[in-house]
Amino acid sequence: MRFEEHDGDYRNGRHGRMGQARGHSRGFGLRYWILSIVSKEPSTGAMIMDKIEGVSMGNWRPSPGHIYPLLERLLSDGYLSVDIRDGKKYYTVTEKGREVIEGNWFPWRTMGGINGFNGIEDAVGNIEVLSDYIMDNKEKIAGDAGLKSRLKAVLERLEKV
Repeated sequence: MRFEEHDGDYRNGRHGRMGQARGHSRGFGLRYWILSIVSKEPSTGAMIMDKIEGVSMGNWRPSPGHIYPLLERLLSDGYLSVDIRDGKKYYTVTEKGREVIEGNWFPWRTMGGINGFNGIEDAVGNIEVLSDYIMDNKEKIAGDAGLKSRLKAVLERLEKV
């Protein structure tokens, strides 16, 4: 599927919290994520996987079976270019790929870790995502009085909104 052939739902954020569709980390959304990462610096497939794992706070690391076919597709469709150095392929975004990044909304463009955030909607979305992460790791917080105290202080500040 080419970017311009998509119906636009992802661009307009109609898939729930922060525009994420169920299984957003695979397929169409992953293409945007790859473009965003390689727009910052030339990156190999392994570097892209590392960056996604870091930004997702370790919750997801795409497999080579997801990344490399998408890189080849983005390359053949003209969204990426490649430079081979020391036997490794370093991908960079083309002007066509940059137009996709700048002309579409997608959650990874605004989440901290790639570009920071842009406005209150993104800040609230990030709080939602981070609260899910905290809940998934609540056993790590249970025994740490300092973390519990900090979380309580954050909740008290948010109660004033």
